[in-house]
Amino acid sequence: MLETLDSIGGFLGGVGVIVTLLYLAKQIRDNSRATRVAAMQSAMLAGQQLAMLPAQDPAVARVLLIGLTEPDKLDENEFQQFRYLIMAMLRVAEDLFVQHAAGVIDDETWAARAKSYRTLLSLPGGRQVWNSADAYRDDFQTWMNAYLDRTGS
Repeated sequence: MLETLDSIGGFLGGVGVIVTLLYLAKQIRDNSRATRVAAMQSAMLAGQQLAMLPAQDPAVARVLLIGLTEPDKLDENEFQQFRYLIMAMLRVAEDLFVQHAAGVIDDETWAARAKSYRTLLSLPGGRQVWNSADAYRDDFQTWMNAYLDRTGS
């Protein structure tokens, strides 16, 4: 009788351990998903905030438009403002690249963002800033250069 109770107790203990492990696995998966969503939202918000700058300030819009199409028409201060704006946009791109490589951002979202950065860097001023900046991760620079070459930008 005691052996039977001992066997039942061991079995129930084993079931309890399995249920606990399944519960913990679900909690970890849910937490990982929430972390991925938060990281993606953070990167997207940074991009949206940068996009709002020219929408809110006509002087920034002017510098951005001229800088992208005819950067030589900007004075030194305007060009530096333009350069820092483009570099900030590229920092967001780099962040998205890293998150995509880590599996945080899905392929469709990354592809859409990559197209917008390709457009940015296909314009004379965007390309000028990209070619003069060596401030990004090597893997990001290698990927972006290959992407630009592959797409003819």
